[in-house]
Amino acid sequence: AMNRLLSRLWHTKARAPDKPFRDTLLSIERLEERALALAASFTVDPSPRRRARNIFLRFDENARVLHEAYRTLADDVRTGQFVTSAAEWLLDNFHLVTSEIRDIHQHLPRTYYRELPTLASREQAGHARIYAMAVELVRHSDSRIDRQQLTVFVNSYQRVAPLTIGELWAWPSMLKLALIENLRRLAEEMLEARRARLAADAYVSRIEDGAGHAEQPLP
Repeated sequence: AMNRLLSRLWHTKARAPDKPFRDTLLSIERLEERALALAASFTVDPSPRRRARNIFLRFDENARVLHEAYRTLADDVRTGQFVTSAAEWLLDNFHLVTSEIRDIHQHLPRTYYRELPTLASREQAGHARIYAMAVELVRHSDSRIDRQQLTVFVNSYQRVAPLTIGELWAWPSMLKLALIENLRRLAEEMLEARRARLAADAYVSRIEDGAGHAEQPLP
């Protein structure tokens, strides 16, 4: 019976969430080198007919996932459940997250994004170049970006491949899109750990209940 319970818990596991953007933290000097390497490796699609992939479907989904995570974690707090420090951070700062989501909706027209230069490589095909740059900066800064990092990264990139005026205008929104994407991945990671913890608690409770029944004397 215990094996069947464990099997059910395992097979009800949802699809593994996407991994957060997390790579080696880079010093300013290494970040400059990374920007130069990116500029040399990124190839912009030359076709004027090519349009950037619609990133807003994912963005809307990210907003929905984050709202669901907030509600789930807030319910845990109300019912006195264990809440991790990362979950507490999301609960305490969720008003800032929703503010940034509204800001992206207001300041980045969906048609504007479609006109941004896109990448041609197989791995990045259809992604706006400026968004790929934002993801790379988030990946190597652990989502903690300061003014010096921003300046060095963009200026170093443009020493090899100048960006368009449209890309520079969209850069703040691209960073926010990348940060929201990463926060969604971190939230899914939190919820997956929560699910595993609840499944383990249920398994232990079932074992303890079974042991308790076994110890009861026959009438």
